[in-house]
Amino acid sequence: MRREAASLLALALANTIVLAVALTPIASADVFGPISLVSESSREQAAYAHDAAISGNGRYVVFDGLFRGETGVWRRDLTSGEVEQVAGGDAVLPSISESGQYVSFTTSARLARNADTNQAPDVYVRNMNLESGPGKSGQSSEACEKEERGEADAPYGQSCPFTLVSAVNGKAQGLTYEGFSGGIDRYGAVASGRTAISADGRRVAFLTTAESNLANPLEANTPVMQVAVRDIETQATQLVSVRDDPATGLPAVDPETGGPEPVAGREGFRGGAYSQAGTSPPQFKGPAGYSLTSPLGASISADGSTVAWMGINIAEQAKVLSGETDLPARYTEPLWRRIAAGPQAPTRRVTGGADPEDPLCMASGESSLPQPPSLSNPCQGPFYTGLGEAISGIWKSAGDEDFIPQLSADGNTVAFLAQAPLVSRFEGFGADLDNSDLYVADMQGSATRTEALQPLTELASGSGADLATTGPIVDLGLSPDGTQIAFSTQRTQFPLGNPAYVSEPMGVPGMSELFDVDLDDETLTRVTQGYEGGPAEHPHQEVGSGVSPYGEGDGALSPSFSDDGNQLAFSSTAANLVYGDGNTPALVNGQLEKSEFDGSDAFVVGRIPFLATPTETDVSSPPPAVGLTPEWRLGVTASALKDDKVLLYVSAPAAGRLSAAAESIVRVTHTVRARRSAHTSRLTLRRVSALETRRVSSTTKSVAGVGIVQVTLTLSASYRSLAATKPGLPATITVGFAAPGHRALSEAIPVSFKGEAQPAAKKKHARRASRR
Repeated sequence: MRREAASLLALALANTIVLAVALTPIASADVFGPISLVSESSREQAAYAHDAAISGNGRYVVFDGLFRGETGVWRRDLTSGEVEQVAGGDAVLPSISESGQYVSFTTSARLARNADTNQAPDVYVRNMNLESGPGKSGQSSEACEKEERGEADAPYGQSCPFTLVSAVNGKAQGLTYEGFSGGIDRYGAVASGRTAISADGRRVAFLTTAESNLANPLEANTPVMQVAVRDIETQATQLVSVRDDPATGLPAVDPETGGPEPVAGREGFRGGAYSQAGTSPPQFKGPAGYSLTSPLGASISADGSTVAWMGINIAEQAKVLSGETDLPARYTEPLWRRIAAGPQAPTRRVTGGADPEDPLCMASGESSLPQPPSLSNPCQGPFYTGLGEAISGIWKSAGDEDFIPQLSADGNTVAFLAQAPLVSRFEGFGADLDNSDLYVADMQGSATRTEALQPLTELASGSGADLATTGPIVDLGLSPDGTQIAFSTQRTQFPLGNPAYVSEPMGVPGMSELFDVDLDDETLTRVTQGYEGGPAEHPHQEVGSGVSPYGEGDGALSPSFSDDGNQLAFSSTAANLVYGDGNTPALVNGQLEKSEFDGSDAFVVGRIPFLATPTETDVSSPPPAVGLTPEWRLGVTASALKDDKVLLYVSAPAAGRLSAAAESIVRVTHTVRARRSAHTSRLTLRRVSALETRRVSSTTKSVAGVGIVQVTLTLSASYRSLAATKPGLPATITVGFAAPGHRALSEAIPVSFKGEAQPAAKKKHARRASRR
């Protein structure tokens, strides 16, 4: 919990970075810093950018869109500011490894010409340590060609910048696709954005959208919508969406058609994962205007051990009640499989209408669920899935919300969306609504599916037209440790008491805002807002009172966490998140200018972590009442770390530039010349020591707008030995702030730099640290 940061949080309230109106005396709000624009370089901003994803180490953000006049996937180095193209053309939906070296994506371009022999979309991984282009493979072009032909001498994925992922098991050769004459360039294999690649970049989860030779390399008779994982180093392609008897290694059987047909899909085609209603699988689309699009693919955990997807044909893939074997193919539930446990690892139901794995259910001999549903029945799962004339599962509509389940790094935690109501709250309220809510489930231990489930949002009314109370959750992201869940919605009312909603509620629904659930703090916080406070927005037409001028897909999407959960990347069409955002279509005569450039950008925002024992120093005066214009002043607190560093939290009143310098009184030894002797012309030297004030550390930092900024001061190497003693090296830090058109500000604060204790052998050198 972060209660020790109460004074700093009050300062954040005053400066409008986070307006945390506590609705419960127990919870304390998370604090997020200023939002930074990522889809830009020092010279230009992207025309549009979507599908942001951040590397685990927090250094890189990838996105797709139009930049420097080219479409494709791009990678931004947050340290250097450099933007590199990962792949051009119609490349979209990037996922990135922990170090940022490997990026997966989908494209119809043949980037591995000796392995990719079709015109269909395929999944690739780019090794960013190898340059792309003729003769720029990082090694000889001959080595790359050998790798593409399956004749590599070195480990696969190390000679070519681009490695084909959607390939035949045990070979470098790509999959073949059939069944869509005239449109094969739109159907093949795809990987989801953000969640498709493991942390080490070795394993990638993907989905086939055409008949392929995935399960049988000798014949393209594997039906569409199959989930698979490719190990780049070993070239093993594993079919994940297999029958309930996984030892067969075969895709599941379609109970509606009979015979050895693999997993049934939706109304007219067969598949192993959920897709939209229709007579054909969803088409692959390259870069286009900002909108909610059909989610495709599956999630793989960062450790590569687990895969999750929204499944159909549940009875053929996972354990069901004996009376559920006739579930229609379109019945949907999130499915989970621990592939690291071996080829016989079963596919498990994450949640749903029934819980056949419950020991009490197995002992009861129940064959079907009672109607109406009852939690007293040992086989009852968390959700009421029998709404309407047909059983539909937890996902009732063909909406564009991102229903791909998200996994924690170890695969034990699953975050997902559901449209079916909970049995515990079902009394007809909201039963006819298709609006989604957010949940998290624990897959480890012996808990029942009801005990393992935690609802994170709840409808606040039964009116589907009221976005404030029932607006759908349209996208989600899960932190690697499973404690942070980010989501996007137009909803403004969150009635659940746990997690407690602690942000200032918006008066009326606007564009989709980004929210963060902290399971440790049990809080729900609004993350996005304009740099001057208020809601995220862009130029829009005037509408009636209480009506949002934005659609579902307008606003924040694709949230993605770094490993520590303190960096959150996302995309948004909002024009006021950072000062100077210049790619938003203009409002002409009250009408938004029509353009393929939708104004979307990739952003990153940092959570401000509060240390367990920060220095209790606050030089700011009590904050004014919430809602007033921030005073023109600085607020500074400091915390000494144990590695010769001091972490400052500076509350800035506007965009500008910060400078911080630490000065300390140290003993300095000088060598001086003695007076000449009356009897000789030789000079004599002697050493004199004195206490002098010296600058021991300094730094500068740009500030994007009003808010709390973290500044780290590192002790200069020459003085680190002085900080190794128990009290450390006392210093005074002076923080200055300058902004055009305003008077300069300055605040001073006392701190102590603390270093690691030195070995006895090094103590004799400590005196040299202050010599000049």
